[in-house]
Amino acid sequence: MKKSERLLAEKYLLQRIFEEDPDFVDKTMEAFSLSRSTVYNYINRLQDAGELERVGGSMPYRLLYHTTRFTIDTSKERSEDRIYNRDIAPLLEELPFGVQKIWRYAITAMLNNAMEHARASAIVCVVNRSRLSTIVGVLDNGIGIFRRIQQEQREATGELITAAEAASLLYAGGYTTAPEAHAGQGIFFASRLMDHFAIRSDMQLFTPNAEDAEDEGVGERFRGTAVQMALSNDTTRDLGEIMARYIDPEEGFVRTEIPMSRIFGGGYPVSRSEARRLGEMLEGFAVAELDFAGIEEIGPDFAHELFSVIARANPELYLKPINTSDAVAAAIRRAERA
Repeated sequence: MKKSERLLAEKYLLQRIFEEDPDFVDKTMEAFSLSRSTVYNYINRLQDAGELERVGGSMPYRLLYHTTRFTIDTSKERSEDRIYNRDIAPLLEELPFGVQKIWRYAITAMLNNAMEHARASAIVCVVNRSRLSTIVGVLDNGIGIFRRIQQEQREATGELITAAEAASLLYAGGYTTAPEAHAGQGIFFASRLMDHFAIRSDMQLFTPNAEDAEDEGVGERFRGTAVQMALSNDTTRDLGEIMARYIDPEEGFVRTEIPMSRIFGGGYPVSRSEARRLGEMLEGFAVAELDFAGIEEIGPDFAHELFSVIARANPELYLKPINTSDAVAAAIRRAERA
């Protein structure tokens, strides 16, 4: 078998093992017309190269990541681009150029947040690499992103919001605690560029991904802010195309999408005040896609306030509900007719 074919077979094998497919040997044999002994030779080669580890049990192997960790002293370093170019870019130079562009955008945005918003004295960056994917963690010892938002909201409105409400303000994009210096778009776009994206602080979690939300409320309390991002090394996502979904060439960031179940953690928004807070988040947008996946029903007051009162007061805003249950769709129709 040619080297290129062997590399494809090894990658396929790694993917099956990563997905914990119990038939990883048989499927690799079938996909590449290989003998069983050849597949096990590949497994041995991958173990010798430090890409696989034997662990026993029903799934006898697991992927190994090559880990690089470094700490940034923010009293000495304040330029996220220099940090990226010096410490991170060389680790990712074998990735396709388009994937490198995505990582450059996302990592520098998260480093900037830690430096300029978190008041952190130290930032730890961890880069985990395998042949399949890359996982990057950015952890700081600052005030904590949700505490920072809570403080800003109390100073601005006099109200003390919960950590969950603080997290919800990030989903639309455009929110920042320093509007004079930042557009508040980094987290929004980074979360759409990644396969997995999550921010933890204290016990609160921010993630637009339903599968990542399953970890909410678990783990140890983290006083600062921890960002975790994961992306396939072969992703077909394109930075420019993702940006173009939400940014108009003339008007700027005018389209957004809201994972409704993440904003309304109880899964059943009922009140007018909930609708008003959502309406405030959508100020300045022309199109808001409201994803109701995971929400089976909504209260009539919530529906009327959002789809009648707010919609009519903001004719320039198009509310686009998707993934609605029959009950939610019916409530929206009644509100729109009111």
